[in-house]
Amino acid sequence: GENGLDALFWADKCDVMLLDLRMPVKSGLEVLEEAAGKTRVLVLTTFDNDVEIVTALRAGAQGYLLKSAKPRDIVQAIVQLHQGKSVFDAVAMEALRRSMKPEAKGKLAELSEREREIAAAIASGLSNRQIADALFLSEGTVKNHITAILSKTGLSHRTQIAISHI
Repeated sequence: GENGLDALFWADKCDVMLLDLRMPVKSGLEVLEEAAGKTRVLVLTTFDNDVEIVTALRAGAQGYLLKSAKPRDIVQAIVQLHQGKSVFDAVAMEALRRSMKPEAKGKLAELSEREREIAAAIASGLSNRQIADALFLSEGTVKNHITAILSKTGLSHRTQIAISHI
């Protein structure tokens, strides 16, 4: 769409939405907050500051790339999001790393064995569905474990689990 309101119209009609953060009528962040439960969102923007990146991820973006990315990388990111994975460029990963509380990495040791398995699976890039299949769990159970991991570590996004697990 040409603006945020147009983009919202398509949120429940597409599998993956490419979204800029700066749009007329409704901001990309407003669209993201409303669209996050309806489709997978790849933020494609020129904004590379930590606040914009972390805010977008907390609002539900499953991917974050700068517009300077190569076209083949953008296409690959769309495919990966469609497969249930998350995609973040190096700038976004570094912003997430900086936003983490220093004690989060140490708190990984306090996780249960199952939570550590799930954290390792997230770090290897598996989607919730893939983790559920690999560990013979329901997807809802995996989501509950991820919520527990986030709560125990004080992290706010599954990508931070992956980063702190490395």
